Amino acid sequence: MSETPDKHKLNARMLRLAAAAHRKRAAELDMAAAAAEAAGSFENFARFLTEAEAREVAQHPDLAELNIRLDSLYGD
Repeated sequence: MSETPDKHKLNARMLRLAAAAHRKRAAELDMAAAAAEAAGSFENFARFLTEAEAREVAQHPDLAELNIRLDSLYGD
């Protein structure tokens, strides 16, 4: 027959399970933090891209005129 574990071994096992649960939650929170940072980076990238496109259109008179005509047809 198998022996029943003593209370110290059982306590150690419970503590290891709790530690594993904490590591899992820490990994989940780390992934959420990485996603939040990535979202900010994507927002910055989109803003910089929009600004660069606006500068490029402004530097080319033909594109600027076309942009004005398209805005009058389709709106902003």
